[in-house]
Amino acid sequence: MFLRITLTCFFLSFGFASFSYSQENDKKAVLWCDPLLNIKQITNRNGIINILNKAGDAGFKAIALGVKTITGEVIYNSKTAPRLFDWQDSQLHLNFDPVQVFLNEARLRNIEIYAVFSIFSEGHLIERKGPIYSDRSAWQTTVYVIEDEEPTLMPVTEWGYGTAAFANPLLREVQDYEIAIITEFIQKYNVDGLIFDKGRFSGIEADFSDYSKSEFEKFLGSGQRVSWWPDEVYELKSVNDELEIVPGPLFQEWLEFRSKSIQSFFKRLIDSVRSVDPAIPVANFVGAWYPTYYEYGVNWAGEANRPEEDWASRNYHKTAIAEMFNYLVVACFFPRTTMEEAENAGADWWMSVEGSSIIAREVIGLATPVHASLMVEQFKENADTFKKALRTALKLTDGLYVYDFSQIEKYKYWDELKEVLIDESKPAAKEPALTR
Repeated sequence: MFLRITLTCFFLSFGFASFSYSQENDKKAVLWCDPLLNIKQITNRNGIINILNKAGDAGFKAIALGVKTITGEVIYNSKTAPRLFDWQDSQLHLNFDPVQVFLNEARLRNIEIYAVFSIFSEGHLIERKGPIYSDRSAWQTTVYVIEDEEPTLMPVTEWGYGTAAFANPLLREVQDYEIAIITEFIQKYNVDGLIFDKGRFSGIEADFSDYSKSEFEKFLGSGQRVSWWPDEVYELKSVNDELEIVPGPLFQEWLEFRSKSIQSFFKRLIDSVRSVDPAIPVANFVGAWYPTYYEYGVNWAGEANRPEEDWASRNYHKTAIAEMFNYLVVACFFPRTTMEEAENAGADWWMSVEGSSIIAREVIGLATPVHASLMVEQFKENADTFKKALRTALKLTDGLYVYDFSQIEKYKYWDELKEVLIDESKPAAKEPALTR
């Protein structure tokens, strides 16, 4: 009963859209291939052939190949972005082009290749690698965090939380740079689609630079100044070793400003892509946790969705981006499959593959198709649970992405994938007609 009431409240709060599901056997399964996780495979032709053969045998129809990594480096020769030549104990040679080899070999196997760009990530915080640690240090985002029990502003590379070192998405030169990387790429390679990842802020902590303050004041208009920065947006407090955010008088406006800025960037980016290739499919990769995703400055819903949460301004719905894309890939990265399992574990109902898929369908509505993405690592203990999650994602959304090749290899889940993607997707055999 509690779950039914919660769902009803959610649909009333976020809006409701009616939709229908296509048949599971009509839906495409796509395999993620992160270049850093699969560096030993993508540095040679045989490794790439191995990826494609295993993907095809398991029922995958496409590879989502990371071409710009979170280090800010690319795996091909570029006149715009720095080349990834080494990662940990592996090297990529200058005269070897993984992207072209993937394309050539994929064509022979009737497998599509989608290029994935980690847009605003320009460095790796743990390895301290990437352009943000060299000639692009001025681009790094300024975070508002607790340090030595006191709220403070600092460059993200000094904070060092997480793995991706973000540039400030508000900087025009950063946006121009990222757009140039992508348009250069599609002029060079004939891929089957583009997927944008990390087209966002690093989190609620960003960006609190002087530049962002100035842009925010322009957004507010009427010559309004933010006298207490960043306290008028929100205050940070440390309570019993827990971080507490206390919204200020401009909190809603700040969230709307960030989302509107990301929306404007994506419009510029997609317009630039369309000027080069009007027909190429363009997708965006987002986290499925929509109830808290405002923290990243992205409103990935459809514009018809009107959140009534305390954090949402009256015009927040106008910052929606779903309509811009051919489809969205939504990271349903939760270890529990059903809403009931999530609640039994003490989590919110939407912290499940089922619940997050439902949220995605509801807030996006009819704006664009929704493809669920699963992370294999979260099902390492139980192959049956993994298959259940695959079936749920295929049933509730328009397609399936599985992250990542390296994790499938690690847990040896190829047979489970083949069972769901090939064996179960075959149309049921018709009963023979009775004859006298």
